Amino acid sequence: MKLYIANASKQDFNFTWMDIENPQPFMRKLRAGTQAEIEGSPDRIAHIIKQHEIYGMMEASKVKKGFGGICYRIDKPISVDAIEHGIEQKDQEAIDRALEARKITAVAADQMISAKAQEMGLKQKDGLEIEVLEEKKNAADQEGKFNETIEVVREGVAPRKGRPRKS
Repeated sequence: MKLYIANASKQDFNFTWMDIENPQPFMRKLRAGTQAEIEGSPDRIAHIIKQHEIYGMMEASKVKKGFGGICYRIDKPISVDAIEHGIEQKDQEAIDRALEARKITAVAADQMISAKAQEMGLKQKDGLEIEVLEEKKNAADQEGKFNETIEVVREGVAPRKGRPRKS
């Protein structure tokens, strides 16, 4: 029986495992986008998979949310398309985590401003709005740049869109 493991991430990965009878660790270096083959009995293969599933390793055809960047397939090499899909899934998860972190940061900043305003006897009228822009590196830079606005919406207050804004 053969276990094919692929690194569907953009960085090198040291795939380390222990066999059932041998507590000595084994390792295969997986460069980004590559795969390796491990031979063994069905019990050995199942033991290796079990060690890595808790870290997000998934069967190549079932890559979904929670993917850790390493996928596997039994007795058949993993296609380039499956590896590319895994890389896209891993990238999307990083984008989603970054967005969530920015939202949490905006809410925390809004709460600090509101608390400080209350200490001074003031009331904050609207939630905080944060605009995140990626600047051009130089005048010749024509790539599309990141642009996102995060608005903290407070209960009972309508979002700003469509409302007149004061300058």
